[in-house]
Amino acid sequence: MYVKHTNFQVPGGNQMTKITQEDIQRIGDEATLLHFLEEKLNLPIPEDLTLEDITIKFSNYALGLSGSVADAVLDRQEISLSPGESSGIILIRLNSESGYAEALRTIAESLGKQRRNPADLRFICMNEDYQPFAMAYFNDAESKDGQTNVLNILVWTQENTHIHTSSEHEIPPALFSKHEAENVSYPEEDDPASDEQKETKETSTSEGYDATQQGYRSEPTSPDTLLEKLRKTGRPLSGYGTIHIGIVPGHTAFLIDEFTRDQFVNEDPQSIELIKPLLKPRKWKGELGYLICIPSSRNNQWPWTGKDESTAEQIFAETYPKISEHMSSHRDKLKERSAYKSRFATAEFYWELPAYNFYADLKRPKIFWPPTTPSMRAAYDDSGKLLTSAGFFTTRDLSLLGILNSKLFAWYTRKKFWNEKYKFVQLASKNMVKAPIAERKEAQKAELTELVQRILNDPDSFEAADTELKIDQLVYDLYNLTSAEIALIEKGHNP
Repeated sequence: MYVKHTNFQVPGGNQMTKITQEDIQRIGDEATLLHFLEEKLNLPIPEDLTLEDITIKFSNYALGLSGSVADAVLDRQEISLSPGESSGIILIRLNSESGYAEALRTIAESLGKQRRNPADLRFICMNEDYQPFAMAYFNDAESKDGQTNVLNILVWTQENTHIHTSSEHEIPPALFSKHEAENVSYPEEDDPASDEQKETKETSTSEGYDATQQGYRSEPTSPDTLLEKLRKTGRPLSGYGTIHIGIVPGHTAFLIDEFTRDQFVNEDPQSIELIKPLLKPRKWKGELGYLICIPSSRNNQWPWTGKDESTAEQIFAETYPKISEHMSSHRDKLKERSAYKSRFATAEFYWELPAYNFYADLKRPKIFWPPTTPSMRAAYDDSGKLLTSAGFFTTRDLSLLGILNSKLFAWYTRKKFWNEKYKFVQLASKNMVKAPIAERKEAQKAELTELVQRILNDPDSFEAADTELKIDQLVYDLYNLTSAEIALIEKGHNP
Protein backbone atom coordinates (compact mmCIF):
# COMPACT_ATOMS: atom_id res chain seq x y z
CA MET A 1 0.00 0.00 0.00
CA TYR A 2 1.02 3.57 -0.65
CA VAL A 3 -0.58 6.05 1.75
CA LYS A 4 -0.53 9.00 -0.67
CA HIS A 5 2.86 10.03 0.67
CA THR A 6 3.12 13.02 -1.66
CA ASN A 7 0.51 14.65 0.59
CA PHE A 8 1.08 12.80 3.85
CA GLN A 9 4.51 14.30 4.24
CA VAL A 10 6.34 14.66 7.53
CA PRO A 11 6.66 18.37 8.43
CA GLY A 12 10.14 19.51 7.55
CA GLY A 13 10.26 17.68 4.25
CA ASN A 14 10.79 14.03 5.24
CA GLN A 15 8.54 11.66 3.34
CA MET A 16 7.22 8.24 4.18
CA THR A 17 8.54 5.22 2.34
CA LYS A 18 6.29 2.46 1.04
CA ILE A 19 4.18 0.87 3.78
CA THR A 20 3.24 -2.80 3.45
CA GLN A 21 0.73 -4.99 5.23
CA GLU A 22 3.60 -6.66 7.05
CA ASP A 23 4.88 -3.28 8.30
CA ILE A 24 1.53 -2.50 9.93
CA GLN A 25 0.95 -5.94 11.40
CA ARG A 26 4.44 -5.97 12.90
CA ILE A 27 3.44 -3.16 15.26
CA GLY A 28 2.15 -4.41 18.61
CA ASP A 29 3.61 -2.17 21.30
CA GLU A 30 5.44 1.13 21.88
CA ALA A 31 8.83 -0.24 20.81
CA THR A 32 7.63 -1.52 17.46
CA LEU A 33 5.68 1.70 16.90
CA LEU A 34 8.88 3.71 17.45
CA HIS A 35 10.68 1.50 14.94
CA PHE A 36 7.86 2.11 12.44
CA LEU A 37 8.01 5.89 12.94
CA GLU A 38 11.76 5.92 12.46
CA GLU A 39 11.85 3.58 9.47
CA LYS A 40 8.69 4.57 7.58
CA LEU A 41 8.31 8.24 8.52
CA ASN A 42 12.07 8.80 8.56
CA LEU A 43 11.96 10.43 11.99
CA PRO A 44 15.43 10.76 13.62
CA ILE A 45 14.53 9.07 16.91
CA PRO A 46 17.60 8.60 19.18
CA GLU A 47 18.25 5.10 20.49
CA ASP A 48 17.05 3.98 23.94
CA LEU A 49 14.24 6.56 24.08
CA THR A 50 10.65 5.61 24.91
CA LEU A 51 7.51 7.06 23.38
CA GLU A 52 7.06 9.17 26.51
CA ASP A 53 10.53 10.66 25.99
CA ILE A 54 9.71 12.03 22.53
CA THR A 55 6.08 13.14 22.92
CA ILE A 56 4.07 15.95 24.46
CA LYS A 57 0.80 14.76 26.03
CA PHE A 58 -2.51 16.60 25.61
CA SER A 59 -5.48 16.58 27.96
CA ASN A 60 -8.98 15.92 26.61
CA TYR A 61 -9.86 19.49 27.55
CA ALA A 62 -7.00 20.95 25.50
CA LEU A 63 -8.22 19.11 22.40
CA GLY A 64 -11.92 19.79 22.90
CA LEU A 65 -12.76 16.13 23.57
CA SER A 66 -15.74 15.31 25.75
CA GLY A 67 -18.43 12.68 26.29
CA SER A 68 -18.31 9.43 24.32
CA VAL A 69 -15.59 10.77 22.01
CA ALA A 70 -13.26 11.41 24.96
CA ASP A 71 -14.09 7.97 26.39
CA ALA A 72 -12.96 6.33 23.15
CA VAL A 73 -9.53 8.02 23.22
CA LEU A 74 -6.91 6.23 25.32
CA ASP A 75 -4.18 8.82 24.84
CA ARG A 76 -3.30 11.75 22.59
CA GLN A 77 0.22 13.09 22.16
CA GLU A 78 2.43 14.99 19.74
CA ILE A 79 5.93 13.91 18.74
CA SER A 80 8.58 16.35 19.97
CA LEU A 81 12.15 15.38 19.07
CA SER A 82 13.58 18.59 20.53
CA PRO A 83 12.57 19.99 23.94
CA GLY A 84 9.70 22.45 23.62
CA GLU A 85 9.36 22.00 19.84
CA SER A 86 6.29 20.58 18.13
CA SER A 87 6.59 18.30 15.13
CA GLY A 88 2.98 18.53 14.00
CA ILE A 89 2.64 14.72 14.13
CA ILE A 90 -0.24 13.85 16.46
CA LEU A 91 -0.62 10.27 17.73
CA ILE A 92 -4.13 9.28 18.80
CA ARG A 93 -4.73 5.87 20.37
CA LEU A 94 -8.35 4.68 20.58
CA ASN A 95 -9.99 1.71 22.26
CA SER A 96 -11.86 0.85 19.05
CA GLU A 97 -11.53 1.51 15.34
CA SER A 98 -14.88 3.30 15.15
CA GLY A 99 -15.50 6.93 15.99
CA TYR A 100 -12.06 7.99 14.75
CA ALA A 101 -13.50 10.56 12.33
CA GLU A 102 -15.35 12.47 15.06
CA ALA A 103 -12.24 12.47 17.27
CA LEU A 104 -10.05 13.70 14.39
CA ARG A 105 -12.45 16.45 13.43
CA THR A 106 -12.77 17.70 17.02
CA ILE A 107 -9.01 17.64 17.59
CA ALA A 108 -8.32 19.39 14.27
CA GLU A 109 -10.79 22.17 15.09
CA SER A 110 -9.31 22.62 18.57
CA LEU A 111 -5.77 22.89 17.18
CA GLY A 112 -7.10 25.38 14.64
CA LYS A 113 -8.42 27.56 17.44
CA GLN A 114 -4.91 27.44 18.91
CA ARG A 115 -3.69 29.00 15.62
CA ARG A 116 -1.74 25.94 14.52
CA ASN A 117 -0.75 25.91 10.86
CA PRO A 118 -2.95 23.26 9.16
CA ALA A 119 -0.19 22.49 6.63
CA ASP A 120 2.05 21.34 9.50
CA LEU A 121 -0.42 18.91 11.06
CA ARG A 122 -0.43 15.13 10.50
CA PHE A 123 -2.58 12.68 12.46
CA ILE A 124 -2.04 8.95 13.07
CA CYS A 125 -4.87 6.93 14.66
CA MET A 126 -3.91 3.67 16.38
CA ASN A 127 -5.69 0.86 18.18
CA GLU A 128 -4.93 -0.34 21.71
CA ASP A 129 -1.90 -2.25 20.44
CA TYR A 130 -0.43 0.84 18.73
CA GLN A 131 -1.24 -0.46 15.22
CA PRO A 132 -2.11 2.46 12.91
CA PHE A 133 -5.44 2.14 11.10
CA ALA A 134 -5.98 5.71 9.87
CA MET A 135 -3.89 8.73 8.94
CA ALA A 136 -5.01 12.27 8.17
CA TYR A 137 -3.61 15.49 6.78
CA PHE A 138 -4.88 18.86 5.60
CA ASN A 139 -5.40 19.88 2.03
CA ASP A 140 -4.82 23.63 2.37
CA ALA A 141 -4.27 24.46 -1.30
CA GLU A 142 -5.28 27.68 -2.96
CA SER A 143 -8.08 27.42 -5.51
CA LYS A 144 -9.49 30.08 -7.77
CA ASP A 145 -12.58 30.17 -5.55
CA GLY A 146 -10.60 30.78 -2.39
CA GLN A 147 -8.85 28.87 0.35
CA THR A 148 -10.26 25.75 1.96
CA ASN A 149 -9.04 23.67 4.88
CA VAL A 150 -10.05 20.07 4.23
CA LEU A 151 -9.09 17.23 6.55
CA ASN A 152 -8.38 14.16 4.42
CA ILE A 153 -8.68 10.88 6.35
CA LEU A 154 -7.09 7.74 4.89
CA VAL A 155 -8.35 4.49 6.40
CA TRP A 156 -7.53 0.82 5.91
CA THR A 157 -8.27 -2.48 7.61
CA GLN A 158 -5.72 -4.55 9.48
CA GLU A 159 -6.47 -7.53 7.23
CA ASN A 160 -5.98 -5.53 4.04
CA THR A 161 -3.74 -2.50 4.04
CA HIS A 162 -5.12 -1.13 0.79
CA ILE A 163 -6.78 2.22 1.40
CA HIS A 164 -10.47 1.45 1.77
CA THR A 165 -11.81 4.94 2.37
CA SER A 166 -10.63 8.48 1.72
CA SER A 167 -13.07 10.72 3.55
CA GLU A 168 -12.84 14.48 3.73
CA HIS A 169 -14.12 16.75 6.48
CA GLU A 170 -14.41 20.50 6.10
CA ILE A 171 -12.78 22.55 8.86
CA PRO A 172 -13.83 26.24 8.91
CA PRO A 173 -10.91 28.26 7.46
CA ALA A 174 -11.57 31.05 9.97
CA LEU A 175 -10.26 28.79 12.75
CA PHE A 176 -6.77 28.93 11.31
CA SER A 177 -4.33 31.79 10.94
CA LYS A 178 -3.15 32.48 7.40
CA HIS A 179 -0.11 30.30 6.77
CA GLU A 180 1.51 29.14 3.60
CA ALA A 181 1.64 25.37 3.16
CA GLU A 182 5.38 25.30 2.43
CA ASN A 183 5.93 21.66 3.27
CA VAL A 184 3.17 20.19 1.13
CA SER A 185 3.29 20.02 -2.64
CA TYR A 186 0.34 19.30 -4.89
CA PRO A 187 0.40 18.24 -8.55
CA GLU A 188 -1.09 20.60 -11.12
CA GLU A 189 -4.51 19.57 -12.42
CA ASP A 190 -3.25 18.99 -15.95
CA ASP A 191 -0.02 17.20 -15.03
CA PRO A 192 0.25 13.51 -15.96
CA ALA A 193 -0.49 11.23 -13.03
CA SER A 194 2.57 10.32 -11.00
CA ASP A 195 3.48 6.67 -10.35
CA GLU A 196 2.20 6.86 -6.81
CA GLN A 197 -1.08 8.45 -7.92
CA LYS A 198 -1.53 5.61 -10.40
CA GLU A 199 -0.89 3.01 -7.72
CA THR A 200 -3.32 4.69 -5.35
CA LYS A 201 -5.94 4.67 -8.09
CA GLU A 202 -5.30 1.00 -8.78
CA THR A 203 -5.81 0.03 -5.13
CA SER A 204 -9.09 1.93 -4.81
CA THR A 205 -12.21 -0.16 -4.28
CA SER A 206 -14.57 2.57 -5.54
CA GLU A 207 -17.13 1.50 -8.11
CA GLY A 208 -18.56 4.92 -8.85
CA TYR A 209 -17.84 7.41 -11.60
CA ASP A 210 -14.20 7.66 -12.75
CA ALA A 211 -13.72 11.08 -14.31
CA THR A 212 -10.30 10.16 -15.67
CA GLN A 213 -11.86 7.73 -18.15
CA GLN A 214 -14.70 9.86 -19.50
CA GLY A 215 -13.03 12.11 -22.09
CA TYR A 216 -12.63 15.56 -20.55
CA ARG A 217 -12.24 17.35 -23.86
CA SER A 218 -15.29 16.05 -25.70
CA GLU A 219 -18.53 18.05 -25.91
CA PRO A 220 -17.17 21.41 -24.64
CA THR A 221 -19.30 23.15 -22.04
CA SER A 222 -19.02 26.08 -19.62
CA PRO A 223 -20.09 26.73 -16.02
CA ASP A 224 -22.74 29.25 -17.11
CA THR A 225 -24.21 26.82 -19.63
CA LEU A 226 -24.33 24.04 -17.05
CA LEU A 227 -25.90 26.31 -14.40
CA GLU A 228 -28.64 27.23 -16.83
CA LYS A 229 -29.24 23.57 -17.66
CA LEU A 230 -29.56 22.71 -13.96
CA ARG A 231 -32.03 25.56 -13.47
CA LYS A 232 -34.24 24.26 -16.27
CA THR A 233 -33.93 20.61 -15.24
CA GLY A 234 -35.06 20.90 -11.64
CA ARG A 235 -37.84 22.59 -9.75
CA PRO A 236 -37.03 24.87 -6.79
CA LEU A 237 -36.32 23.31 -3.40
CA SER A 238 -39.05 25.57 -1.98
CA GLY A 239 -41.56 23.26 -3.65
CA TYR A 240 -40.69 20.53 -1.14
CA GLY A 241 -41.49 22.50 2.00
CA THR A 242 -41.10 25.78 3.84
CA ILE A 243 -37.46 26.53 4.64
CA HIS A 244 -36.78 27.84 8.15
CA ILE A 245 -33.48 29.04 9.60
CA GLY A 246 -33.58 27.29 12.99
CA ILE A 247 -33.30 28.86 16.42
CA VAL A 248 -30.97 31.87 16.56
CA PRO A 249 -30.20 32.33 20.27
CA GLY A 250 -28.04 35.40 19.70
CA HIS A 251 -25.46 34.40 22.32
CA THR A 252 -23.34 31.34 23.04
CA ALA A 253 -24.57 31.22 26.66
CA PHE A 254 -27.45 29.07 25.41
CA LEU A 255 -25.09 26.49 23.85
CA ILE A 256 -23.41 24.00 26.18
CA ASP A 257 -21.48 20.75 25.84
CA GLU A 258 -22.18 17.39 27.45
CA PHE A 259 -19.80 17.99 30.35
CA THR A 260 -21.54 21.28 31.27
CA ARG A 261 -24.94 19.65 30.89
CA ASP A 262 -24.01 16.87 33.33
CA GLN A 263 -22.55 19.41 35.75
CA PHE A 264 -25.76 21.47 35.73
CA VAL A 265 -27.99 18.43 36.20
CA ASN A 266 -25.85 16.98 39.01
CA GLU A 267 -25.99 20.26 40.95
CA ASP A 268 -29.62 21.02 40.10
CA PRO A 269 -31.73 18.10 38.78
CA GLN A 270 -34.46 20.54 37.73
CA SER A 271 -32.09 21.81 35.02
CA ILE A 272 -32.84 18.77 32.88
CA GLU A 273 -36.24 20.29 32.07
CA LEU A 274 -34.60 23.14 30.15
CA ILE A 275 -31.62 21.38 28.49
CA LYS A 276 -32.49 19.85 25.13
CA PRO A 277 -30.37 17.82 22.68
CA LEU A 278 -29.13 19.96 19.81
CA LEU A 279 -27.72 19.02 16.41
CA LYS A 280 -24.98 21.04 14.75
CA PRO A 281 -24.79 20.69 10.94
CA ARG A 282 -22.42 18.01 9.74
CA LYS A 283 -22.58 15.98 6.53
CA TRP A 284 -25.25 13.23 6.62
CA LYS A 285 -25.86 13.21 10.39
CA GLY A 286 -25.63 16.12 12.82
CA GLU A 287 -23.07 16.53 15.58
CA LEU A 288 -24.62 16.38 19.06
CA GLY A 289 -24.60 19.32 21.44
CA TYR A 290 -27.03 20.82 23.96
CA LEU A 291 -29.21 23.93 24.11
CA ILE A 292 -30.62 25.70 27.12
CA CYS A 293 -34.10 25.96 25.68
CA ILE A 294 -36.33 28.58 27.31
CA PRO A 295 -38.76 29.83 24.62
CA SER A 296 -40.10 33.35 25.09
CA SER A 297 -42.82 34.09 27.63
CA ARG A 298 -44.67 35.84 24.82
CA ASN A 299 -46.04 32.50 23.66
CA ASN A 300 -45.09 30.12 26.50
CA GLN A 301 -46.25 29.89 30.09
CA TRP A 302 -43.46 29.94 32.72
CA PRO A 303 -43.65 30.56 36.48
CA TRP A 304 -42.30 34.08 35.81
CA THR A 305 -44.58 34.88 32.85
CA GLY A 306 -46.35 38.22 33.19
CA LYS A 307 -44.16 39.44 36.05
CA ASP A 308 -41.96 42.53 36.03
CA GLU A 309 -38.30 41.84 35.22
CA SER A 310 -37.00 42.00 38.79
CA THR A 311 -39.69 39.64 40.11
CA ALA A 312 -39.38 37.35 37.09
CA GLU A 313 -35.61 37.08 37.56
CA GLN A 314 -36.06 36.14 41.21
CA ILE A 315 -38.63 33.45 40.33
CA PHE A 316 -36.32 32.11 37.58
CA ALA A 317 -33.44 31.89 40.09
CA GLU A 318 -35.61 30.02 42.61
CA THR A 319 -36.99 27.60 40.00
CA TYR A 320 -33.76 26.81 38.10
CA PRO A 321 -30.88 28.06 40.30
CA LYS A 322 -27.96 26.58 38.33
CA ILE A 323 -29.15 27.79 34.91
CA SER A 324 -30.09 31.15 36.39
CA GLU A 325 -26.57 31.52 37.81
CA HIS A 326 -25.11 30.66 34.38
CA MET A 327 -27.34 33.11 32.51
CA SER A 328 -26.92 35.96 34.98
CA SER A 329 -23.14 35.78 34.49
CA HIS A 330 -23.83 36.85 30.87
CA ARG A 331 -26.65 39.29 31.71
CA ASP A 332 -25.25 42.42 30.03
CA LYS A 333 -24.29 40.67 26.78
CA LEU A 334 -27.58 38.78 26.65
CA LYS A 335 -29.51 42.03 26.94
CA GLU A 336 -27.51 43.51 24.09
CA ARG A 337 -28.09 40.61 21.68
CA SER A 338 -30.05 41.41 18.54
CA ALA A 339 -32.53 38.58 19.13
CA TYR A 340 -33.53 40.20 22.42
CA LYS A 341 -33.88 43.72 21.06
CA SER A 342 -35.38 42.88 17.67
CA ARG A 343 -39.03 43.66 17.01
CA PHE A 344 -39.21 40.25 15.29
CA ALA A 345 -39.33 36.99 17.26
CA THR A 346 -38.44 38.81 20.47
CA ALA A 347 -37.62 37.32 23.86
CA GLU A 348 -39.45 38.75 26.86
CA PHE A 349 -36.52 38.33 29.27
CA TYR A 350 -32.77 38.11 28.68
CA TRP A 351 -32.59 34.40 29.65
CA GLU A 352 -35.23 33.44 27.07
CA LEU A 353 -35.00 32.46 23.41
CA PRO A 354 -36.91 34.37 20.73
CA ALA A 355 -40.60 33.63 20.13
CA TYR A 356 -40.43 31.34 17.12
CA ASN A 357 -43.46 29.62 15.64
CA PHE A 358 -41.68 26.56 14.21
CA TYR A 359 -40.67 24.61 17.34
CA ALA A 360 -43.18 21.92 16.30
CA ASP A 361 -41.48 21.57 12.91
CA LEU A 362 -38.12 21.01 14.59
CA LYS A 363 -39.53 17.88 16.22
CA ARG A 364 -40.47 16.39 12.83
CA PRO A 365 -38.12 14.53 10.42
CA LYS A 366 -36.02 17.15 8.67
CA ILE A 367 -33.08 17.89 6.38
CA PHE A 368 -30.79 20.68 7.56
CA TRP A 369 -27.56 22.47 6.61
CA PRO A 370 -25.27 25.23 7.97
CA PRO A 371 -25.97 28.82 6.85
CA THR A 372 -22.31 29.30 5.87
CA THR A 373 -19.83 26.56 5.01
CA PRO A 374 -16.72 25.91 2.89
CA SER A 375 -18.78 23.39 0.92
CA MET A 376 -22.39 22.21 0.83
CA ARG A 377 -23.19 19.63 3.48
CA ALA A 378 -26.64 18.55 4.61
CA ALA A 379 -27.86 16.17 7.30
CA TYR A 380 -31.02 14.32 8.31
CA ASP A 381 -32.68 13.95 11.69
CA ASP A 382 -35.82 12.05 12.63
CA SER A 383 -35.27 12.09 16.40
CA GLY A 384 -36.85 15.50 17.08
CA LYS A 385 -33.66 17.25 18.17
CA LEU A 386 -33.40 21.04 17.99
CA LEU A 387 -31.27 23.09 15.58
CA THR A 388 -29.59 26.46 15.90
CA SER A 389 -28.67 28.77 13.02
CA ALA A 390 -29.30 26.05 10.44
CA GLY A 391 -31.51 26.07 7.38
CA PHE A 392 -34.04 23.22 7.42
CA PHE A 393 -37.29 21.90 6.03
CA THR A 394 -39.40 18.97 7.17
CA THR A 395 -39.40 15.83 5.01
CA ARG A 396 -38.95 12.07 5.08
CA ASP A 397 -37.64 11.97 1.50
CA LEU A 398 -34.04 10.78 1.85
CA SER A 399 -33.46 11.02 -1.89
CA LEU A 400 -33.44 14.80 -1.43
CA LEU A 401 -30.56 14.43 1.02
CA GLY A 402 -28.65 12.40 -1.58
CA ILE A 403 -29.03 15.22 -4.10
CA LEU A 404 -28.02 17.94 -1.62
CA ASN A 405 -24.88 16.02 -0.57
CA SER A 406 -23.80 15.14 -4.10
CA LYS A 407 -20.75 16.54 -5.90
CA LEU A 408 -23.10 18.16 -8.39
CA PHE A 409 -24.84 20.15 -5.67
CA ALA A 410 -21.56 21.08 -3.97
CA TRP A 411 -20.40 22.46 -7.33
CA TYR A 412 -23.70 24.26 -7.93
CA THR A 413 -23.81 26.01 -4.53
CA ARG A 414 -20.16 27.03 -4.80
CA LYS A 415 -20.72 28.59 -8.22
CA LYS A 416 -23.96 30.32 -7.25
CA PHE A 417 -23.53 31.29 -3.60
CA TRP A 418 -19.79 31.70 -3.00
CA ASN A 419 -18.82 34.75 -0.89
CA GLU A 420 -15.38 35.80 -2.10
CA LYS A 421 -14.80 38.23 0.78
CA TYR A 422 -15.37 35.69 3.58
CA LYS A 423 -14.41 32.55 1.61
CA PHE A 424 -17.52 30.48 2.22
CA VAL A 425 -20.75 29.37 0.58
CA GLN A 426 -23.85 31.26 1.73
CA LEU A 427 -26.75 28.87 2.14
CA ALA A 428 -29.31 31.38 3.40
CA SER A 429 -32.98 30.59 2.84
CA LYS A 430 -33.24 33.14 0.02
CA ASN A 431 -30.58 31.18 -1.87
CA MET A 432 -31.68 27.65 -1.06
CA VAL A 433 -35.33 28.19 -2.03
CA LYS A 434 -34.15 28.55 -5.66
CA ALA A 435 -31.95 25.44 -5.70
CA PRO A 436 -33.02 23.19 -8.61
CA ILE A 437 -34.06 19.66 -7.57
CA ALA A 438 -34.42 17.11 -10.37
CA GLU A 439 -37.63 15.11 -10.60
CA ARG A 440 -37.24 11.47 -9.60
CA LYS A 441 -39.21 8.44 -10.69
CA GLU A 442 -40.19 6.07 -7.90
CA ALA A 443 -37.46 3.60 -8.83
CA GLN A 444 -34.82 6.36 -8.86
CA LYS A 445 -36.08 7.71 -5.55
CA ALA A 446 -35.97 4.24 -3.99
CA GLU A 447 -32.42 3.60 -5.21
CA LEU A 448 -31.14 6.92 -3.90
CA THR A 449 -32.98 6.45 -0.61
CA GLU A 450 -31.43 3.00 -0.08
CA LEU A 451 -27.91 4.38 -0.62
CA VAL A 452 -28.49 7.36 1.66
CA GLN A 453 -29.91 5.13 4.39
CA ARG A 454 -26.83 2.94 4.10
CA ILE A 455 -24.64 5.97 4.91
CA LEU A 456 -26.92 7.21 7.69
CA ASN A 457 -26.63 3.83 9.39
CA ASP A 458 -22.86 4.36 9.75
CA PRO A 459 -21.38 7.56 8.21
CA ASP A 460 -17.88 6.58 9.41
CA SER A 461 -17.91 3.13 7.85
CA PHE A 462 -15.31 2.01 5.33
CA GLU A 463 -18.02 1.76 2.67
CA ALA A 464 -19.40 5.31 3.03
CA ALA A 465 -17.06 6.93 0.50
CA ASP A 466 -17.85 4.28 -2.13
CA THR A 467 -21.57 4.77 -1.50
CA GLU A 468 -21.18 8.53 -1.98
CA LEU A 469 -19.63 7.90 -5.40
CA LYS A 470 -22.64 5.79 -6.39
CA ILE A 471 -24.95 8.58 -5.25
CA ASP A 472 -22.96 11.07 -7.34
CA GLN A 473 -23.44 8.94 -10.44
CA LEU A 474 -27.19 8.58 -9.85
CA VAL A 475 -27.53 12.33 -9.40
CA TYR A 476 -25.60 12.96 -12.64
CA ASP A 477 -28.13 10.68 -14.37
CA LEU A 478 -31.09 12.54 -12.81
CA TYR A 479 -29.89 15.79 -14.39
CA ASN A 480 -29.02 14.08 -17.71
CA LEU A 481 -25.44 15.36 -17.65
CA THR A 482 -23.05 14.70 -20.50
CA SER A 483 -19.55 13.35 -19.93
CA ALA A 484 -18.14 16.85 -20.48
CA GLU A 485 -20.51 18.33 -17.89
CA ILE A 486 -19.60 15.61 -15.40
CA ALA A 487 -15.93 16.26 -16.05
CA LEU A 488 -16.47 19.99 -15.38
CA ILE A 489 -18.02 19.18 -12.01
CA GLU A 490 -15.40 16.60 -11.08
CA LYS A 491 -12.51 18.94 -11.91
CA GLY A 492 -14.14 21.90 -10.16
CA HIS A 493 -15.38 19.98 -7.13
CA ASN A 494 -13.79 21.48 -4.01
CA PRO A 495 -15.17 19.73 -0.88
